[in-house]
Amino acid sequence: PTCMNFQKLKISACGHELGSSILFKNRIGFSGTPSNLLPVDLGECNYEPGSDGCIVHVLTSPKVTTASLKRDWNARSLLRDIAKADPPNHVLIDTGALITGMDNYEVAQYLLLYLPDWMQGVVYLDRQDRKMILLRSSGRAMLLAQCGIAPELRFTFYDQVHTTGMDIKQCPDARAVLTLG
Repeated sequence: PTCMNFQKLKISACGHELGSSILFKNRIGFSGTPSNLLPVDLGECNYEPGSDGCIVHVLTSPKVTTASLKRDWNARSLLRDIAKADPPNHVLIDTGALITGMDNYEVAQYLLLYLPDWMQGVVYLDRQDRKMILLRSSGRAMLLAQCGIAPELRFTFYDQVHTTGMDIKQCPDARAVLTLG
């Protein structure tokens, strides 16, 4: 409970409720998670030939991805190394839940100490799941939608709870760090 986010309200529906003819006569849909576990009414899942192979090829290419193992680290040293990287990183996706002992606002504050001066803010998700940005110029946090700072001039931190299902626009050549636990 101290690490996992709790939602007061959750709206959910199973695939059958959304995909069957119970609600609508005609249906079309897309899921980023391919699965043959579809309602009978929808028929079979159609996969694009070669997509899985293309994804694996890109994600294992040394031109795109590198891997490293960091020994004798703590959350702050990891954040510092990510922020000081050259070439600079734009995103930290903490799927490994390695950043502990700090809330997302504190992570944003700490990153701003070490990020290049041209980075104008750190995007994070607050306790209400709102997309926020901590601004370097004022030291204040505001809603990301209201800031007007271009994606190439900011850093984004996805904590473990928000590593799936949360889209925040990035610059086309963004460099990301992904933690694995």
